[in-house]
Amino acid sequence: MISRWKKNQEFYIVRMYQDLIGDWIVTQSWGNAALDISSCRHNVASSYDEARKLVRKLSKQRKADGFRRLARQETQLGFDFFLSHESSPSSIDTSVPAAQS
Repeated sequence: MISRWKKNQEFYIVRMYQDLIGDWIVTQSWGNAALDISSCRHNVASSYDEARKLVRKLSKQRKADGFRRLARQETQLGFDFFLSHESSPSSIDTSVPAAQS
């Protein structure tokens, strides 16, 4: 999930996603496009619900700070990852293609 916020030349982006280990990550990116400065912070949440609570809290803060939320324009991609205790399909080709001359 991605939320984008803007106020004049300032921007604020919040991303919530699950990493390959299964942890829920909330990433905050912010900056000023006119000054060409930016920064980010990653927070590891103990659960999906905790991550959602943090996203809601950050959204309320942005609104209170005068930011406006931008329209959603992302595409959610679904990936099937195998956990280490699951057997991976034998049809996966892990070979590296030969360099063409």
